[in-house]
Amino acid sequence: MKVRYESSFASGQKIVKYLLMLVLALSLASALLVPKGSLTQTILVLSAFVLIGVILAVIYKFCRCPYCGKRIFGGVLVVKSCPKCRRNLTTGKKVKK
Repeated sequence: MKVRYESSFASGQKIVKYLLMLVLALSLASALLVPKGSLTQTILVLSAFVLIGVILAVIYKFCRCPYCGKRIFGGVLVVKSCPKCRRNLTTGKKVKK
């Protein structure tokens, strides 16, 4: 079957996973390592919010089914098959459920 979209769902998952780990690290650093109310804490919190926006943009751009084009927002890190066309996102075979 011909793949409809060029962007890879697997690369989108990988990018989202790494960005989420970076947001978690920034959040923990701002909560535990720097003094409360300092400029460093404000910068860390704002950069975490910016990265959340980047994550949403990556999900919007890359995390879609390569066969039917449906965007997959919920559970993007754990989903194995498309909820609309029921195809496996890596192999393209129909999933029986």
